Amino acid sequence: MLTEERQARIADYINQNGLCKVSELCKLTDTSESTIRRDLIQMEKQGMLKRVHGGARSVKSFSRDVSQHVRFSLNHEDKLKVARFAAEHFVHSGDDIFIDAGTTTYEMVPFLAGIADLTIVTNGVETVLCSLNHGINTILVGGKIKDDTHASVGHSAQDQIKSMNFTASFIGTNGIDKDGKLSTPDPEEAAVKRTEIAQAEHAYVLADKSKIGEQNFAVFGNIKDTVLITNKLNQREKAAMPADIKIEEV
Repeated sequence: MLTEERQARIADYINQNGLCKVSELCKLTDTSESTIRRDLIQMEKQGMLKRVHGGARSVKSFSRDVSQHVRFSLNHEDKLKVARFAAEHFVHSGDDIFIDAGTTTYEMVPFLAGIADLTIVTNGVETVLCSLNHGINTILVGGKIKDDTHASVGHSAQDQIKSMNFTASFIGTNGIDKDGKLSTPDPEEAAVKRTEIAQAEHAYVLADKSKIGEQNFAVFGNIKDTVLITNKLNQREKAAMPADIKIEEV
């Protein structure tokens, strides 16, 4: 397959799916990982796509969320480390906590099973099922369920969250830009996240390194008003955010 033909097929596939892994593109084009990675570097320089850790995303799907089953598999090891650190250091016996409907925050649940008298409130369908399976007292916030992220959103969800106070809220984000703005593709999810932060004594944003320097359509807060829990950052990644933030590097 010629380079031009291969890259055209890659571009079409990414634009249709929004986000995909290198391994998928290898199967699609029947080529090696090294060839695909070279293609992605070249295509990113041409503005055809945006490279992410382990794959690439469409530049045409800027305001569209990525389907849940794909999001759970991306950067899984990084997410797991961040989630475990958050659970072990910032959740205590007797706490009432909110866990956002993100894939990194979801990974906290198994590490919370041994904490006594803990109550989890969540707007994530997968999170509530996982929490119940681990025997944790759990409250699911009602509302409209999004098909792609399985998150409960809307005025009903916000009103329920406003009626509660949390020891801590653990929030996911799709991007943290150079000014510290936290963003997500969907304004309805952004509104819920904003309420989660407002109702918490302490707010923690859980984000793997791929979210650093990213921007999405709907802004819901600023990292300066929370604590960021992320993977160990290099100087370039640190420079992509404000200097005066509270950060825990795993």
